[in-house]
Amino acid sequence: MSGRILVVDDTPRNRKLLADLLTASGYEVVLAASGPEALQRLADDPPDLVLLDVVMPEMSGYDVCRAIRARPRSAVLPVVMVTALEPSSERVKGLEAGADDFLAKPISQPELLARVRSLLRVKQLYDRVEDQAGQLAEWNRSLEQRVREQVTALERLETLKRFLPPQIVAQVVAGGAGDPLASHRREIVVLALELRGFTAFAETAAPEDVMGVLQEFHLAIGRLVVDYQGTIERVTGDGMTVLFNDPLPQPDAAERALRLALAVRERGRALAAQWAQRGFDLHVGLGIAQGYATLGPIGFDARSAYAAIGTVTQVAARLGEAAAAGEILAAQRLRAALEPMARCDTPGELALRGFARPVAAFRVLDARATPAAAGPADAAPMRLFRREGEYWTIGYQTEWGRLRGSKGLIYMAHLLRSPGQEFHVLDLIALTRAPADGTGPLAAAGDELAVGGLGDAGELLDPRAKQAYRERLAELRAELAEAEGFADSGRVARMHEEIARLSQQLAAAVGLGGRDRRAAAATERARVNVTRAISDSLKRIRESAPLLARHLEASIRTGAFCAYQPADSSGVPWQT
Repeated sequence: MSGRILVVDDTPRNRKLLADLLTASGYEVVLAASGPEALQRLADDPPDLVLLDVVMPEMSGYDVCRAIRARPRSAVLPVVMVTALEPSSERVKGLEAGADDFLAKPISQPELLARVRSLLRVKQLYDRVEDQAGQLAEWNRSLEQRVREQVTALERLETLKRFLPPQIVAQVVAGGAGDPLASHRREIVVLALELRGFTAFAETAAPEDVMGVLQEFHLAIGRLVVDYQGTIERVTGDGMTVLFNDPLPQPDAAERALRLALAVRERGRALAAQWAQRGFDLHVGLGIAQGYATLGPIGFDARSAYAAIGTVTQVAARLGEAAAAGEILAAQRLRAALEPMARCDTPGELALRGFARPVAAFRVLDARATPAAAGPADAAPMRLFRREGEYWTIGYQTEWGRLRGSKGLIYMAHLLRSPGQEFHVLDLIALTRAPADGTGPLAAAGDELAVGGLGDAGELLDPRAKQAYRERLAELRAELAEAEGFADSGRVARMHEEIARLSQQLAAAVGLGGRDRRAAAATERARVNVTRAISDSLKRIRESAPLLARHLEASIRTGAFCAYQPADSSGVPWQT
């Protein structure tokens, strides 16, 4: 243990003796021949400890100690009084002056070094606490600043929500990569909806009734749009335009638009029944189209809106305008995407306002119980987890969607085929290395080749843990030297035992040349990779089918052995 020690004594021989003893033990020594000189050295460069002679001309050791304690910077500086006077009376005076310890002349070298080590350890602990207190204060200041920034962000969020779609607001507040409001071109799906009969209603109804109906309509439909993660591009008195696949990419944009359209139609029928009781003849008509558009802000500096410019928005709007009460009209391009989910009428051509040529379109009749590919099991509760080329079709109860393939989906599909059965992670890893048709053999547990290229599980000890081991060993060696100086055999034995144990543990984690040993077992590497892949896939499932995600999170157990263990006993098989 090193440290800087100030030796204060008016006798040159005493100063030299103490300096030689301390320097030989590895301490840095600073000398002062009087009290005033000692105080000046304290002000210039504070030491870690002071050895202070009691009897000195001009200022006694007690006077110097009181002056040290009077200074805020040295109020807790360790001070050892060195005296040849009667110990008991001098100790009382020294304690009253603020001394921490005492040494009697002639000085014993072991006693001197032991007291110096003890007080320096206390000083180091105090300095560490002071540093931590400073860090804590800085963290508190940083936390306060972050809270202020978050409050400001929330205020901005509430302001932006009045004008922009929530997805764009979230990106703007988060300061994500790129500008979500910058103009760009993208393929989107547009859902347009209008109130049929609104013009006649607005001409004859009281303004209060008109505003009440619009408020009920927009409140009900707006909540559904948020639930299906659509972006409201435009709101008019009797209508609304909703975008999918922008500003956030949505690979199942067509499916989302259809599900929202069906939900709006059902909610619209309930609203129409309520309005009919009040004498209002109002119904909802809907149109869906898919195509490319240019998207971005339009307006001026004081007021702007997020808009999609392109033929696709006009087609959707005119289809919604042409739709009868409770009718969903969709552009021909969407038929292939929507037929697995809904029964569709025979396509035809519609003459739409503003278009020189008829537009091919069809009517969406109603939703299917499950996707068409589900086969004869449509009447049973839906449990679908099927690979179809590069995509997977997933479904649970009333939810379903499509996801791009991943290893995690392959692992989960294998578990779903055999509820309650455990599979070793090496067998699951082998699935992703088998032929694409899934007919390849599974790897046996323990097969190192099955997990080639997975990397390892990391260092046995992280840098922080290794540093803690080394610091503790340094402390133990210092305590061992002190125990040996006092000939404390019991303490010496305990120190040797603990040093040997910690050294063995450290050596197990660090190899020759100081290189870190790494956990590289095949099973452990496979466990880490399978668990991570399943977790990532569950996050993606949660975005389109939250009910399915919650079921899988509660039923799939990961580890060296993985299994699908559902809590329900419905016995409904998964269609995989």
